[in-house]
Amino acid sequence: MASHKLPFHADHIGSLIRPASLSSLQEQADAGAITPTELRQGQRAAIADIVEKQRTHGVRALSSGEFDRKYYFSGFFEKLGGFREVSPVPWDLARLSAPPIAALKKAGQQYMMAAVCHDKITYESSPYLENWKLLRDSVPKELWGECKFTMPPPCYFHLRLAPGKSYDNSVYPNDEAFFADLAKAYRKEIKTLYDAGLRNLQIDDPTLAYFCSDEMIESLRAEGDDPDKLFDLYLKAHNDCIADRPADMHVGLHVCRGNFSKSMHFSEGSYEKIAEKFFTTLHYDTFFLEYDNPRSGGFEPLRFLPKGKNVVLGVVTTKDPQLEDSETVKSRVREAAKIIADGQGRTVEEAMANIGISPQCGFASVAVGADGMTEQKMFDKLKLVEDIAKELWS
Repeated sequence: MASHKLPFHADHIGSLIRPASLSSLQEQADAGAITPTELRQGQRAAIADIVEKQRTHGVRALSSGEFDRKYYFSGFFEKLGGFREVSPVPWDLARLSAPPIAALKKAGQQYMMAAVCHDKITYESSPYLENWKLLRDSVPKELWGECKFTMPPPCYFHLRLAPGKSYDNSVYPNDEAFFADLAKAYRKEIKTLYDAGLRNLQIDDPTLAYFCSDEMIESLRAEGDDPDKLFDLYLKAHNDCIADRPADMHVGLHVCRGNFSKSMHFSEGSYEKIAEKFFTTLHYDTFFLEYDNPRSGGFEPLRFLPKGKNVVLGVVTTKDPQLEDSETVKSRVREAAKIIADGQGRTVEEAMANIGISPQCGFASVAVGADGMTEQKMFDKLKLVEDIAKELWS
């Protein structure tokens, strides 16, 4: 498949700080005090407002802020045929070696929600079509191409649930059969969203970054799992999900270390452990990578980025409202560009065409943002990204 031009040199991941009024509506909906229709009306109004603010501030891509869902990963699996929602999730159903699960248990928090497959996976209606329309219909048709919609990854619950618990073994004999049917549902959903005008899709997957963690790798082996086979399984699942996508649809993959309540992260470790296989196997157009602090390691793994692929460097943090020094950020981008250029046998100027910058993650992936982060400070961060991009790519 032909590679895509990078949509924006200044981008963001998608989730934005929710207004208190919307959070209140979500709490009322959870308690059964308002109807799903009333919640949707509130989401529609909040999305229209945040999209207008993005346009006013010159922010791209245009995002719903993920105001259409409670968590960045919710609203998809549980709406496919064959899945049931479990909330809260009992610990005996969870994979305690998975970094996010281990961190939640250690912090004394609940595992909020999971979707478990109990029957053959079927695509009966689109889980996300109405969500996409909330964003799409907030702008004129000529701006649909500047919008970005996000989805969770196929391996999301598979890693977080205990081995053998993510699907019924009487329904699927093995992981390969499970992911084959799940990929069919993804492809149908992507086609549905494309037909409704979507041209820029982003899959959000912190799961793959967890394979950079020595602690998780050791825990998986102790449980009898083969981390290399599991990683290969997930890479194939990703590629199968986005196979046969329309030629004019850009699909990106966002990878980070977790950005849970009040910016809790779940793992550390350089991309070096996974970089060569990650970059050369996956069929995404653009990779959005966390690079806002030392826990992600250096830029050296970017030497494996193939020609024609794009990378958006998450060099601005959502975890701290303090603004980064622009000269330091520019220096880091140039450092990354030199490594990419050397790896591809190109000039730095040529490599820069395939590089963008963004925050490392969303501002409120699970509805709660970082301590001290306000809407104004969020837009200050996004303006910093825009200003630095103008200086680097003008």
